[in-house]
Amino acid sequence: MLWYNSTAEDIRKADPDTAVLPVGSTEQHGPHLPVGTDFMIAEAVAKGVAERLGAYLLPAIPISTCREHMGKKGSVWMNPDTFYNMIKDILLSLKEQGFKKIIYIQAHGGIFTGTPAIREVNATNPDIKVVKIDLVQFFTSNELSSILECKDNLHACEYETSLMLYLHEDLVRKELIEDYIPNIPRDFLNYNSIFKYSKNGVWGKPSLATKEKGEKLLNALIDKTIEYAKWVFETCNI
Repeated sequence: MLWYNSTAEDIRKADPDTAVLPVGSTEQHGPHLPVGTDFMIAEAVAKGVAERLGAYLLPAIPISTCREHMGKKGSVWMNPDTFYNMIKDILLSLKEQGFKKIIYIQAHGGIFTGTPAIREVNATNPDIKVVKIDLVQFFTSNELSSILECKDNLHACEYETSLMLYLHEDLVRKELIEDYIPNIPRDFLNYNSIFKYSKNGVWGKPSLATKEKGEKLLNALIDKTIEYAKWVFETCNI
């Protein structure tokens, strides 16, 4: 596998044309999950994708935009324009080195400036193609719907808790799990911190989470990401 434990010579000899960039966040995840939940999930999915495609796996970016979690010490964010320029610079750096296909995997649903950065890079660089994967986009797929019992998976929920039980069970404080689903739509996070609507920072039913679901979810996310990326690359003749 080509990743950050590889040497530059390893990467030169393999000469991959595809790079995988996982993006997460450092933010509160209720009383029971670690603040690194998002980038741990992003990295796990990206690693599975890179292994199967023979791609170069970049380190997961652990900090992005998460002001909707203001109110708990330990959540760290950057401004949207900073994130935009950082992502654009990374993508163009990969282009300069000869990568033709880049798979951007986002595990934090609150990032909205990644999309315009990717659109600009794709629009102005016809010799490469960047595929944007927001893992949230697969929530309504048959594969994930058949695993998840709760239909309100947004934060520190059945979905994320199941994945963390599978990936890092030792980091999950099972005795502190609490369910809570605010009676408002997700877009209300545009107006206030999540703590305005959920005192414990949870949005969903983590009590339904299991390690077995987590394994199934991870495999489904890897499969769906590869399926979608190949579809885009083939459609764009890359």
